[in-house]
Amino acid sequence: MLNIIWPLFIIISFIYAIATGRIEQINNSIFESASSAVELSITFLGTMCLWSGIMQIAKTTTLMKNLTKILSPIMRFLFPDIKKDDPVHSEISMNMVANILGLGNAATPLRIKGNENNAR
Repeated sequence: MLNIIWPLFIIISFIYAIATGRIEQINNSIFESASSAVELSITFLGTMCLWSGIMQIAKTTTLMKNLTKILSPIMRFLFPDIKKDDPVHSEISMNMVANILGLGNAATPLRIKGNENNAR
């Protein structure tokens, strides 16, 4: 549905810009937005790499096992079909920990990894 709505908004904005004679402002805003998008992507890339690395270190240490034990009752309630020894269990636990700590950018790769492990 969004693949219909967004192009429609873009087409309407171009038509409106042509009708009101503000085509130059549209061109300027396109380039400014592209520049902002690149800056934001570079910032998020660094942040995601940092926190993904920290979460990977936590995963290989005893911290991960301790956090998984703490979250075990919640995990059994939310995901009764997942066994405790399943790798998806630890990925989902780390995702929950990252979200609890407010590390939303680090939680995204963990969730994707959990989906990959679950698909197998």
